[in-house]
Amino acid sequence: MNEIPQSYHGKPLIHAWTYCATDGAPFGVVGRYQDGSGKKEIVPFFKRNGATWAAGITLNPRPLFGLDKLATHPRDKAVFVVEGEKSAAALQSIGITAVSSLGGSQAANQADWTPLNGYKLAYLLPDADEPGEHYMQDVYRALMALDSPPQCKVVVLSGLPVKGDVVDWLQSFINDWDGYAPIAENLHEALREELRAELKTAEYVPSDWTLAGLAGSCSSVFDWEKPGEIETKTPPVQALPPELIPEPFRHWLADVSHRMQTPPDFAAISSIVIVGSIIGAGCSIKPKKLDDWEIIPNVWGAAIGRPSVVLKSPSMKEPMSLLERLQAEYGEQYEQDKAGAEFDMLANKAMIDDVKVQLSKAAKGKGKDGVVKGDDLQKLKADYMELSGNAEPEPTRRLFKTNETSIQSMTVLQNQNPRGLLTFRDELTALLVKWDREDGADERAYFLEGWNGNGSYTDFKIGRGLTEAPNVCISLLGGIQPDKLRRYLYQAQNGSNDGLMQRLQLAVWPDEPEHWRLIDTIPNKAEKRRAFDIMKALAKLDFIGCGAVQSEYDDRPYFRFDEAGQAVFNEWLTNLQTVKIQQETNPLMIEHFGKFRSLMPSLALIFHSIDIADGKARGNVSAQAARLAVEWCGYLESHARRIYAMAESPEHEAAVRLADKIKAGIVPSPFTTKAIYDKGWHGLKDKEEVEAACNILIEENWLMMQRKPKPPTGRPPLPEYYINPVFL
Repeated sequence: MNEIPQSYHGKPLIHAWTYCATDGAPFGVVGRYQDGSGKKEIVPFFKRNGATWAAGITLNPRPLFGLDKLATHPRDKAVFVVEGEKSAAALQSIGITAVSSLGGSQAANQADWTPLNGYKLAYLLPDADEPGEHYMQDVYRALMALDSPPQCKVVVLSGLPVKGDVVDWLQSFINDWDGYAPIAENLHEALREELRAELKTAEYVPSDWTLAGLAGSCSSVFDWEKPGEIETKTPPVQALPPELIPEPFRHWLADVSHRMQTPPDFAAISSIVIVGSIIGAGCSIKPKKLDDWEIIPNVWGAAIGRPSVVLKSPSMKEPMSLLERLQAEYGEQYEQDKAGAEFDMLANKAMIDDVKVQLSKAAKGKGKDGVVKGDDLQKLKADYMELSGNAEPEPTRRLFKTNETSIQSMTVLQNQNPRGLLTFRDELTALLVKWDREDGADERAYFLEGWNGNGSYTDFKIGRGLTEAPNVCISLLGGIQPDKLRRYLYQAQNGSNDGLMQRLQLAVWPDEPEHWRLIDTIPNKAEKRRAFDIMKALAKLDFIGCGAVQSEYDDRPYFRFDEAGQAVFNEWLTNLQTVKIQQETNPLMIEHFGKFRSLMPSLALIFHSIDIADGKARGNVSAQAARLAVEWCGYLESHARRIYAMAESPEHEAAVRLADKIKAGIVPSPFTTKAIYDKGWHGLKDKEEVEAACNILIEENWLMMQRKPKPPTGRPPLPEYYINPVFL
């Protein structure tokens, strides 16, 4: 189906099965994704995201596959129960009413089998392996809990290979059938006749199935398998070594992280984003030797960490304080310039007013006839034009950062600050949520365009007039809590990705410090002053005077790599395009690598500019700066992989939390979902989260679910979940 992704985790879509309601309306899709090595993922899509489906299912119990077929099937006729949509669809294609449940051999207890209530007979066709038999045992127990259960018979298809199923059985009669395509109609009757022959061997349910079902009142009598691993999927990340921090900032940032006892990552990426914002659209880099491909060095960064644990906000605010100090100094200069400009404006206005008075007298003419002399008017016109042309423009304040994000306000500020601005938000999640709303869509698009650093914006609205900026260059920096970012990433993974997260190229999520000790020392003011002087120098740097080039066709000065730096870039870009992107399987990482094409040159220019401002470099971007940028890309890649690992199903994280509670011995056996979410545990506070967690733990053999018979009156009892005795 084109309504679900054509690839998932790098695996292409092989086939999709549509779940339809009794009236035939589709309400979900299950996709089979499989790569050349045979690795597969069966992914449910039961959440609507606009016109498409989003991965995941919150329905509990889960619906059966084949409800539309069952709706038109007489209750005195037999129903076939098989394992998996593929097998059910195969039988349906030859005119057999077959149903199955979602989620594989461990998930029969999660399904709603009540649509089979009142049917006369159900044939159970297990797969030829132990999980297949266990699946049919669970189906049988669920059917026996119905008010009017069908009689059940087991059909073991003849000639099945080990792990074989209905599809394998059908393929033994059809040459070159792939198990997915529709079966030719002329074969239907012959295949149904073969199935009728198999039904002659049908047997009643084995007695041990019945005993197992009746004994289901205690977890110790369930047929338990070894529980699977339930772990948080958080890949390791590369720590930030001191040598990756530009030398002029190294001792300052080391002092900051030492005194705060925090990872150096947050302060380091903040300082780089800040420097990139100060340079902004003031200059660029053309990373190819001859091509005119241009990159503005503004970058976006995010500090990811638990609140009040890794002190991400204080770490970011330490470099930010230098930018605020710089902005304050320019503010003081603005006030001085403003006073002088006001005097010049008043003097100019007075002279213009004098010209107007003279014009009024000259227009009356001289003598009794009131003759107006043309020479006098021309002289007054020349004076007026000269005074108007010499009028000093109203001074504007140089800004470097803002917390404002509205389109109109940002455009006015961008017009007054052509190099661009840094938007700083202590908590970025609020901004992301705002942009996800319908009324934030325009602002989101505006910022995405501003990330390029060389766009323009023109807007005219009645009552406000013209709002225009010839160049929009936006840098972005802020903090994010992991839990708040997780669901946002999950949505991006499932069809809502517009590249916003990939633009947060300097997003880091370092490990929390294992050891903490009280540090109370005097800050290294000399190194902090050195960092401030570099930022101050960059704010007014003459890039052309430092080796940049600008022709009449260029909007801004630009640098290129020197010969050795060019070799470093060429090798790195070739490896990125031909190896990293080609071998990557995570679609979010593929898009992230696509943004690396601009990240590496941007970082190289930032590092080179820091050295220029520190008096240690000039001319084209050096190989040293290029190599440092390459090392930063490797470091940032490890953090991107950790961050995108959060895009895995949030249901899995809920399962991890519930598993931790089970291992801690604070969950009784049996329990209901209400008993869990009533406790208000973090990540397990609502019904959907707890049910999703239980579903995953059932699949991993941590839990088994049992439904009690519905009483004659009142509400049906909640399902009970039994814990694997291994954890009791």
